This record gives sequence, structure tokens and C-alpha cells, in this order.
Amino acid sequence: MSQFLISDDVKNLNVTNIKDNLFSYKYDIKRLSAYFENPTEELEHFYSSFKGEVYENIIYELLLEYAKTASEINKFILKGPHQKRDVSQNKSGLLIDNSNQIVYKASYKDISEFDALFFTKKEIYFVEMSTSKKTASLNKRLFKKQALLKVLFPYLEVKALIVLTKGSVGLNNFPDYCTIWVTKDFDDENLLKELIAKKREKKITFPSEKKDAKYVEANTIPHSNFKYFQTLKWILYTARSNKRFSVDLGFFNSRDLNLYFDIYTKLYVGFIKIDDFRKLVEDYNFEVKDDKVIVSIEKINQKTYGVVYYPKNKNGQLKRVKIDEKGISIKDKEAEGFTNAEIKFMLNVLDDKFILTLNDINHINKNISIIKTQ
Repeated sequence: MSQFLISDDVKNLNVTNIKDNLFSYKYDIKRLSAYFENPTEELEHFYSSFKGEVYENIIYELLLEYAKTASEINKFILKGPHQKRDVSQNKSGLLIDNSNQIVYKASYKDISEFDALFFTKKEIYFVEMSTSKKTASLNKRLFKKQALLKVLFPYLEVKALIVLTKGSVGLNNFPDYCTIWVTKDFDDENLLKELIAKKREKKITFPSEKKDAKYVEANTIPHSNFKYFQTLKWILYTARSNKRFSVDLGFFNSRDLNLYFDIYTKLYVGFIKIDDFRKLVEDYNFEVKDDKVIVSIEKINQKTYGVVYYPKNKNGQLKRVKIDEKGISIKDKEAEGFTNAEIKFMLNVLDDKFILTLNDINHINKNISIIKTQ
């Protein structure tokens, strides 16, 4: 049984004591001014997103109050209008980003975001909140967040608090480390109208001051140093260091590597030349940067791994290429995404000693099943 039971205020979304603070959060309501007069399909999308933001802020505010009386909680990280701005703009670490959200950054890029974080003597809880009735995608996101926190706080047990609305499906599919809270549906249209109206009037509001010894700033929390790109490089070098194999697949079976697969999704093991790549994908007619198609071992799902290729075309477009029994899948990757940053880093790291032949690729594909999830 969970040590944290849902309070009546959270269950019923009682905003009586926290309503004023909701006006202190940032909302993008430009497109919503006309929603209630003309609720088009496009505006419905923005309204639904806005509604989800408000729900998250309600739960966060109620959790702040909950933490005061929960004796097990000894630290609760402030965010939104309650935290102090980090003027130093640190490039790495547990921080508050420009949207006033709790994130872990590496080299100025957000690796993961947390709706809330709090601590007990032996545990760290990350909080996820959603108004969506479908929970599969939320459940999938938990693996990365939990793995990252295990690396950052190896001395603590990592758990999750999941806050959903009545009627959500798939509650039994969440991992055992999750505590599930279910609230009533969020349907307070008067509150949403009032928020939109006041933000449109640009009325400046300030949150009531939160005073409690448990409330802490994100950048004051000590944690282990996780060097995102340097760790990728270490994994590459170690995987290629066994003189018996071109790629040591057994290396990927360690506990730490299982965590890294959840954080990165893919771990890079070398590159093949474009001519060899075209033997695998005959109609790939693009020229690639540095004549290198980067090869990764990717966690396809929580049970299987596969070889995935990343050609960076000379026009700057990065592609993801997967070859399996279903055929060849080629997808574009976002220019500003983390994969692009990783590939840029790898192109500078991968010299000729990391070349893979087609025989090497065949060996990996034949033996990749030895990598087991833990």
C-alpha cells in the first residue's frame, strides 16, 4: 500500500484556497479569446491544451499544501511563480527552465521534464499529471524519467505519483513503483473563462508567499554528476574495446547500460560507409556528411532491441532508417531535437577505427537477442 493517500481536496479539485495563485502562472491564451463564442476544431485543440495546463497547476498547488502536512515528505521543489529565477542560466543540472518547469538539462538542452518532484528520507518521487483518458503514452514516458533519476540519485529509491482524472484507462498497466491518484474530471468552465479574461486584460498577479522549510529551489538539490555526451562517448569506446568482437554486445547487458538505454533510447556503436549503406537501402540517393552513416543499437520497446541507422545528409536533414522483417522505414528527425545534437557530437567522435563492415552489421543483427531487459 502506498504511504501517500489522495486527499479530499485533490480528489475533488478543491481550488478554494489556491485559486488566486492560478492566475500567477503563464498561459498562452492569444488564440483562446474567441473560443467560447466560436469553438472551432482548431481552437478546441488549443483549449484542450490550456485546460491540461490549468489542471497541472491546480494539482501542483494542492500538492504544495499536501506536502505541509505529510510528515514523510521532507523536501518539495518549487516551480512556476513560486521559485526564484536562475539568473546564472546554468547549462547542466536539475534546474527551472524558461517556462518555469522542473527539468534536467545537459549542455543547455532539456533531457527530461518533471511536473513535480519531492523527497522522503529514502525516496524521490516524480509526479506526472494528465487529463487524457488514454495512459499508454504517459506510461511509456516513465521509463526515461525513472532511469534518469536513478542515475542522478543512486542512493534513493525512485518512485512516481501519477495523477489522472476519473475514467482514465490502463491504470493496472503502470509499473509497481507508481502510486495512482484519480481525481474528478476537470470541468470548471467558469474558472477557465476567468483565467482567459484576466490574462487578456494583462492583470499582473503575484502568488501568495509559500513559507515552509520543506520548500526548496531545484538548483539547491545535490545530485550525482551525469555528463550526457561524455557518457555516450564512454559507451561507444567501451563497446568497441573488446578485441574478440567488433561490437561487444555482452557489454550492453549490465545494469547501468539498461538505465542508459531508457535515458537515451539508442546507443551508438560506429558507422558504415555510404556505399555499404546503399547495399542495404538501394534507393537511398542522398549524399551524406563525411561519408558516414551512424549505426546505433536502439531499444525498440521494453523487450526488444534493433539496429537503427542515422544518415546526416549534406543538406542538413537527418534521417532515421530501420530495416526489419516488415521492410525499410525512413523517417525525418527534427532539426532541433536531441538526436540531431547527438549525431553532431558523434560525427566529431567517430574516426576510422569505428568503421563497421556489412559483416559486422550481420553479426550484430544475428546476436542482438543476447541483450536482455532487466
